[in-house]
Formats: sequence, structure tokens, C-alpha cells
Amino acid sequence: MTVNDKKASLAVVNYNALVSKDVKEIQKLVQACESVGMFYLSFDGSEIKDVYDGIPNLFQAANAFFNLPSSCEEKRQSLREGMERGYHAAKTFEYYEVSYILTRIMAYLSIILAKSDASQQIARDEYQQGKWTLPASLKHQEERITRTLFSLNSAIQSVLAELCKAIHVELPELSDDPLVPSDTALKLVYKPPVQEPGAVVQDWHTDFGLMTMMWYEEVSAQIAVYDANGTRTEDWQAVPVVDGALLVNIADELEARSHGRLRSTVHRAVTPPGPNRVRNGLVYLLRPYKTQG
Repeated sequence: MTVNDKKASLAVVNYNALVSKDVKEIQKLVQACESVGMFYLSFDGSEIKDVYDGIPNLFQAANAFFNLPSSCEEKRQSLREGMERGYHAAKTFEYYEVSYILTRIMAYLSIILAKSDASQQIARDEYQQGKWTLPASLKHQEERITRTLFSLNSAIQSVLAELCKAIHVELPELSDDPLVPSDTALKLVYKPPVQEPGAVVQDWHTDFGLMTMMWYEEVSAQIAVYDANGTRTEDWQAVPVVDGALLVNIADELEARSHGRLRSTVHRAVTPPGPNRVRNGLVYLLRPYKTQG
């Protein structure tokens, strides 16, 4: 597999224009999702821009957690076998996933909103059962994590609503019913400096669920290159970073619900160019159905 020298050229969709129902912006969104299945969502000029700008601060606390010894009590207590959420460690990366909860939100918001003008939500089924607890190293960032969860969920729901309306696809999940179990989650990713630049950290794949949002500081995502007949080749194009925007891609469930009209993006993760160092990423996965485990 080789990397094409040409960088991927993806549409930049403005969030404010989209939620204002700008026809040209909606058309741009639809075209991107039907062709590549991936686009940038720009938050310039929106209230969510403050949340976007605060993402790097999350990793100050996250890296304090990830840098703990693998045998420490805090990491061992955070391990979750048989499910995505919680702490997981692989050879080339680690992540901590926080599930999204809507129930019991009002009591929590009454405390949070006293400190912030922004609405905030936290996880769903685990919080309802009193089981959702962050590791001690992340606990002081609970408010920021909560705000990030809510804001990204609000944004992705808005994008999905406009997209589905434009192509006449009905999604019950757009009601965001808090009584329906969900695997929607926020994932904090830590990549230690163990691989050379260009090394594949996560091989080619598509995402399950409806839609995924990604934040990253350096070029670490690549998308597959297709020939004139629409057949996937062995070449890859690097996806540049666009300041002020998150990378968004269609996932398998949405491709299926649209009967193939929307494309679930084939992509992979690689080590960025430059000197080896710790790198972070943030992923918000809209996965509204409950998986096993």
C-alpha cells in the first residue's frame, strides 16, 4: 500500500450556515457525504468554537492518566472487558471512552449551569445506575468532558438532521430519546512515540454506527483512493488538518439506512511525519444502538 503524494481535498461545511438552513451549505454537505463520505465541519463563528478550542486542555489531564504505570490501581479499575467504553490499551495506542447519558441530567445541570452558560450532558445508562465515574486523574476535568460531550452531540445531531432531511431518510435516533440505550461515546486517544513516521497505527476500516467526528493536531488520517470505475486501489491520500474544524465521516449504519447513497469512508490512522513524540486525538462516535457486552 502506497501513499499518494496528493493530499485529500475535502469540503469544509460551516456549522452556523448549516443550522441556519443555508441551501448551498446543505447541498455541499450532501455532495460530500455521497462522494467521499467525509468532510470538515467548521465551528468558526459558532458557540461551539469555545468547546473546540478547549479540546487540547483535556489532554493535559488525559495524559496524566495515560502516563501512569499499566499496573497501577487507577488503570486497572478503569479497564472494561467486552465493551468499548472505559480504558483500553493496545501496542500502539491507548484510549479512554466515556459513554453518553441523558437521564438524571437535570439535577446535574443545575450544578453545572451555575458555572457556565452552556448546556451540558453526560453519559446515559452508566450514570443512571450510579456507575459512571472517571479515573481520579480525569476527575477534575469532569465538567469540561461533560460540556464537550453535549456540544459535540448537539452538533452531530444537527448535521445528521439536515443531511437526512435533504435526502429523505428517516432516523428514529434523531429524537435522541434518553430512554433508549446507546453506545454513543467520546473517546480520548493517546499514542506513545513507539512507531516511526508513516507507520500504520490502525489499519483500513470503516466505522460502525451513524457518524464519527475526529479532532487531531497533525496529519494522522488517510483515506483510500478510488479509480475511475469506483474501485478502491492500494493508494492512500493524507487528510490535512483544518484549523477550527473537526473531521466528520459517514459510518456503516448510515450507509445502510440510506441504501448506499451515502458512503461509509474507508480510512486508516498513521503516525504523523516529524520527530517521534506523544500524540493525542479525540473521537466522538454517534452509535445509537446497543452492542453486545
